[in-house]
Amino acid sequence: MRERTSQATLGPPEPGAAARALVVTSVFGEREAVDQIGREAYSYHFVYQAFAPLLRRWGEVVELTRAESRLDYSLWRIRERGVEPIHLSFLPLHLVYPSSQAPNVAFPFWEYPDIPNQDFDNNPRNNWVRVANRMSMILTASGFTRDAFSRGGVRTPVRVVPVPIRPEYFDIPDHRPGERARIDSPVHVFPNAPPAPVAPDPWHAEGLRQLGLRAGSKYLYRSFVKPHLPSLVERYVSFSIKLGRMVDAQHRHTFRLPPPDANSLELSGVVYTSFVNPFDPRKNWQDLLSAFLIALGDQEDATLILKLVVPPELSARGLNGILQHYRGLGLRHRCKLVFLTSYLSDAQLVELTRLSTYYVSAARAEGACLPLQDFLAAGRPAIAPVHTAMADYFDRDVGFVVDSHLEPTWWAHDSSRRYNTTWHRIVWQSLFDQLRDSYRVATLETSRYAVMAARGRERMADFASAARVWPRLRSALDEAATIDARPGRASAPQEPTPSRDEVSRVHAALR
Repeated sequence: MRERTSQATLGPPEPGAAARALVVTSVFGEREAVDQIGREAYSYHFVYQAFAPLLRRWGEVVELTRAESRLDYSLWRIRERGVEPIHLSFLPLHLVYPSSQAPNVAFPFWEYPDIPNQDFDNNPRNNWVRVANRMSMILTASGFTRDAFSRGGVRTPVRVVPVPIRPEYFDIPDHRPGERARIDSPVHVFPNAPPAPVAPDPWHAEGLRQLGLRAGSKYLYRSFVKPHLPSLVERYVSFSIKLGRMVDAQHRHTFRLPPPDANSLELSGVVYTSFVNPFDPRKNWQDLLSAFLIALGDQEDATLILKLVVPPELSARGLNGILQHYRGLGLRHRCKLVFLTSYLSDAQLVELTRLSTYYVSAARAEGACLPLQDFLAAGRPAIAPVHTAMADYFDRDVGFVVDSHLEPTWWAHDSSRRYNTTWHRIVWQSLFDQLRDSYRVATLETSRYAVMAARGRERMADFASAARVWPRLRSALDEAATIDARPGRASAPQEPTPSRDEVSRVHAALR
């Protein structure tokens, strides 16, 4: 992907903006967004898109992917024009490629109270403390993440700059009970479950032929082949046949996306929406699904919409995994369960927010939970826990709080899965109770709902509107621009060099 210079701004450019430049590196470009949804670090692209208008207000913005081969050349080209650039990376720290030719500013998300300080998987880039201490500055979306870096021993300056919420969400009209709305996207709806498969009629000619072929092949194998096979070979053949049947069944049920029940759906009543990645254990969709079906299963006007955040080739596997779990619960219900697997445009996401009554989350850890912020800005209260980054802006004034408790876990990108940190275990009974309470408020206590909705709008306008984010962002970038990280100049904080005595002690310990 070629580098691209962006010109659009939100508000007038700052004085001196023409003499400033940012080289922004991220995981992929705009054209790849549809195919990259749900992959590692995919959300960083959308975070950059949210910041882009404000960044262009501060100075010229050059967008890059593949920083390892393009960053230094882009910085050199900008400096040739007499402009001192800043490198701003929207990537997790283990994927950042810093440059020695400009100040390096990183914007990582982090949802755990502990920062990786180990070279796990034999990769020193996984040591976030080391990488962070080689940055000129770190920007983060929440005070929770800032505190985690501080506890981890990171000496680099950390500035909290929330992700700005798009103005369209603040402009969404207030929710009106009884209003009908339509989703214009392919949907899978339950309890409209497909009919159970019907066994073939044994008296039908085709059925007789299939049964005869199957019975004949079994008879031939058991009578003329199996008796002459060594026992070890016979066991291997039997195992291979069983394994082939299992793989075939798994392929049929896991890798084929079932046809949608409709290409659009009209909704009314109380609509709950949640964005989940079915392969991410932090999202905890299992508790959300069971709690909703048991708490509101008898309410025909209650709907849960699960928007699956997965790349296109994994949509079938993700949806079928959830459906297998759903059917395994064996819960009969009159409420609706709706699955959306298609990519939604910005306009469709705004429309999905408009037709919703609540946002609901049972997440175990969050680095920001941007959908929750968008829904609160739109005057849609939420049912969610108050932990990790959500604790910066969510409480009982703007929604229904789900209790949770700490439990040990591993860092998401640590393949060894050692218990080095914690996340939060959701209290299922609390999730059940808050869903019941939220339904009652939406249907019987509409004035209380309106108060929470208004507070949510005010909270997010003060926390993450563009007008509030801009002064923080401008201050941080102005500060970063004063740092010259090139060799021989005043540089960003680095890790201290060990003394000769310390090196000798380490060598002695290794002998």
